[in-house]
Amino acid sequence: EAVQRWGRLDILVNCAAIVGGGSPALETTDEAWSRTMDVNVTGVLRCCRAALSQFLDQQPAEGFVRGRIVNISSQHGVVYCPGAIAYGTSKAAVAYMTRQLACEYIEQGIVVNAVAPGRILTGRAGSRVEAADADERADLDGSLRRTPHGAIRLGRAEDVAKAVCFLASEEASFIVGEVLVVDGGYLAS
Repeated sequence: EAVQRWGRLDILVNCAAIVGGGSPALETTDEAWSRTMDVNVTGVLRCCRAALSQFLDQQPAEGFVRGRIVNISSQHGVVYCPGAIAYGTSKAAVAYMTRQLACEYIEQGIVVNAVAPGRILTGRAGSRVEAADADERADLDGSLRRTPHGAIRLGRAEDVAKAVCFLASEEASFIVGEVLVVDGGYLAS
């Protein structure tokens, strides 16, 4: 649709996931595993393939770059995700896919990177925080206090959006195959 409307495609942002309902390996059903992988990994690959085909069919819009892809991974694709083997594995696969595609297509002028958000306060997450019991709130409060600068807030959608816009811009022209963690310093602590 974008190509029909504007005549070309310059940026793909893959931002979809099945979140929540995680479980440890022995409790994860084949159905839950398959559904998570289908949405979080196969869906990303399908969108990337469609964008790559279009990018290869068009001339560069800026210098060398034919198009940019920004995939959304997760901090849990970089480090352990307690009790959520399917989700963590799927987001690690997105991080790997990002690096793989970056290496395969940079010579054709296609730039691929990813953003790995930490805990982000979205509408859905906000509802979970409000409904959290005392133990869940203590866990959340503890994780926020572990950030290097003591950030006592969750990330905001705008924090992630700014990172995506940066990676999709000319300012990030020398950044290729990177997974930019946006978590307020949580992983650094």
